[in-house]
Amino acid sequence: MTTRCVAPSKLILCGEHAVLYGTPALSMAIDLETHCTLDRFKHSANPSGHFEITLADFDQKQKFSFQQWQAFSETIKKRFQSFSKGEIAIHDVLKSPFDLILITLYLLHQIEPIESADWQLKIESDAPIGRGLGSSAAVILAVLKAVQTQQATKLDDTALLDLAAQIEAYQHGRSSGIDPATILKGGLLKYQMDNPIEVLEPHPFKAWLIDTGKPSSATGECVEWVKRHHQNDTQLWQAFTQTTAEIEQAWLQQDFAKLQQAIRFNHQLLCRIGVVPQSIQSFIQSLETQLNAAVKVCGAGSVEGDSAGVLLCLSIDSPYEFCEAHGYHTQALKIQTQGVHCELA
Repeated sequence: MTTRCVAPSKLILCGEHAVLYGTPALSMAIDLETHCTLDRFKHSANPSGHFEITLADFDQKQKFSFQQWQAFSETIKKRFQSFSKGEIAIHDVLKSPFDLILITLYLLHQIEPIESADWQLKIESDAPIGRGLGSSAAVILAVLKAVQTQQATKLDDTALLDLAAQIEAYQHGRSSGIDPATILKGGLLKYQMDNPIEVLEPHPFKAWLIDTGKPSSATGECVEWVKRHHQNDTQLWQAFTQTTAEIEQAWLQQDFAKLQQAIRFNHQLLCRIGVVPQSIQSFIQSLETQLNAAVKVCGAGSVEGDSAGVLLCLSIDSPYEFCEAHGYHTQALKIQTQGVHCELA
């Protein structure tokens, strides 16, 4: 029996980093998909079972017996505990591309035991990895949903989101839960920790994604850097809250000019917390001047190097030629109203 699951990517319209400090954020699902294909085979000759995992985007395949899987996962869990104590950095927790899959399966197994069988799992994605589009959360939710569909079990949304956020912390150090929530539900969400999720009308709007390349610093490193330098800056987080309110109001009124204005201020706040490299700041300034665009980092950004992942660009005119001249790939943005979903084949 084969299960195929599809998860959208996510883009944070406003509230990056600030959402971890209790501010509201707006996030949307977009149509760059992660695909998970899962097969289960029962063989009496091998009652203990194994996982064969194929990561198409990394061109890697590896097989793990159930015993190996659990032993590796226990080691990953111990590394995360060491990170939590400040003994190692977050990038030392997951040491291989397979580790995120292994710990996802392991933590699910603690709640809903996974049947001993021969499992074949394949992951591939349309989204560029490590660019701030929620690729980790998409993989986590696609795998969780695939196993649950195969075994005809189902966590409710609250339990599923709690588990996904717990797993995502292994990748990023901290998880607000906004990435899993957006990918699970689809559309446009207003999200604030410890508050009910609000679903907003996903109006079409003129926007592009600009890929500036994989950041030199990972999401977890950026999160820790911001925490060290700004976690107690109440005035700063209040400014993010105000900007989110202005963006939401402009969105609801479908006022493109006001939306651009608020996005520009959000960009200034991201520069203030230090996650927009100087080269990207200069590029954004030129783009704003030449095309009357509003542009901002839509992931964690970077605290070093010259790349900042994917940028969100709001502009009446296409920025394609301008961005291509700078060596950046550009594509039109499309909201995905459907969250992660699976089917049996």
